[in-house]
Amino acid sequence: MKRLPTPGARGPHPARGFTLVELLVALALATMLGLVIFLSLGSLESNGIRASDSAQLQNNARIGMTLLADDLSRAGFMLYGPSGQSRCARLLTYNSQLAPSQMTNQWPVSSIVQTSGGTLPGTTGLSFGYANPGGAATDAITVAYAADFGLSSPAAAGGVRVVKATNGTLSNASLFVANTAGFHVGDIDMVVLPSRSVCIRFQVTQTGGGGAGNIVHNSGANTSLINPPNGFNGVSSLANPALAPALSTADLAQAYVEDFGSTAGPNGPLTVTYSIQPDAASPGTPDLRRTVVDALGHVVSDTTVAHNVVLLHALFAPLVNGQLQAFVPWSGSSSSIVGNNQQNQVGAVEFAYVLRRPNTAGRTGNPASLSVLDETYTPPAGNAYQYQVFSQVVYLRNVAWNQS
Repeated sequence: MKRLPTPGARGPHPARGFTLVELLVALALATMLGLVIFLSLGSLESNGIRASDSAQLQNNARIGMTLLADDLSRAGFMLYGPSGQSRCARLLTYNSQLAPSQMTNQWPVSSIVQTSGGTLPGTTGLSFGYANPGGAATDAITVAYAADFGLSSPAAAGGVRVVKATNGTLSNASLFVANTAGFHVGDIDMVVLPSRSVCIRFQVTQTGGGGAGNIVHNSGANTSLINPPNGFNGVSSLANPALAPALSTADLAQAYVEDFGSTAGPNGPLTVTYSIQPDAASPGTPDLRRTVVDALGHVVSDTTVAHNVVLLHALFAPLVNGQLQAFVPWSGSSSSIVGNNQQNQVGAVEFAYVLRRPNTAGRTGNPASLSVLDETYTPPAGNAYQYQVFSQVVYLRNVAWNQS
């Protein structure tokens, strides 16, 4: 018999929704969780950007330092006397387009302080357009060496010839050699005079003239702009300081001649200058540039090796009696390389440069100043960039060999 429900008795509980308080609490928790996730994603993105900027900075630093160190390590290669022969205390060069009134001393490595209107060494039209960043002087560092030079055979181009005892002539820098087969008109060569410990850069304008087995270095617009007027007589008078006493035919006996072959592109004697110039596409961005100039004064290449390099500076250690001395500036004081007349004795170079990178989100400030070797660089006002100093020491093995 089926029991009827008792009047007034309650059945099963009906379904119940969330209360207003519960909904508000859940909404608050979801909002807080979303905010945490948003902030975390933003932090991850910011950290990713900073990591990318840092990686780019390190990459710029590595490329620039590797190239500069590699060029410095070649300084003086084959430009100060052939291997196993007498060596030179100075290399004299001439270019009528640059300094028609004098010959210049070309050192394995040298440096000048950049000025906005100054021009790169060995060029007539390339100006720095950049100077004095952050109250510090930025340097242009120049390295001289010979590229693509070979000594496989004394009869092949690039070989070393001994000048015959019959000497030569002073007026057109003519030298007599046993065999002129390896010399060609247009070749750049180096004449080494052991009696005077001097090397002279010339360009061959004639070979075998008069059947005498000679090589001639005439000057002038129709011959060569890098041969001084009046041959060896011009070398004596245009050298700075002048050669005293003047060169004589006796000095030409048993001289040596190095033939570097025809200069075409990055061959033969070169100068390589590292400097800072405004970026061509973005003048507000300073670039570290590598400029290669050949023996004739032609710009072979002028390329950017690193962006956002705001300062380049170098110190130099002379090598005296086989011992490196303290690092000093190139010029500007009595204790500098120039002040002590040690331009041909530099045995090591310490260089440093300052790179900048975007300061993502402006989270990290810069110090009031940065120490860059013996200089102080002051970052500009504001917090748009972060700055970092990189430095390296390079030893000049060719200079050490030349003094041994």
